[in-house]
Amino acid sequence: MVSLGLSRRSVRDISGNLVPLAILVFFALWFAIDRPWGWDLFALAVVYGLLVTLAALLFAVTYVTALAFQATDSDR
Repeated sequence: MVSLGLSRRSVRDISGNLVPLAILVFFALWFAIDRPWGWDLFALAVVYGLLVTLAALLFAVTYVTALAFQATDSDR
């Protein structure tokens, strides 16, 4: 199985980061359905800004880490 150019072993090594990523996506979807702060544009920008920024950074760090794992595996 090759996903995003990663081997099965690399995906297994980074699977621990998929749980926090899923939690961030869950809260983003939850806040899209139920808005506890109402329709305040500032609150909407802050909440989604934080969620999207954290999810994007976590995804980028996880992907770079997987590429590093894959590079060290291919050197063996």
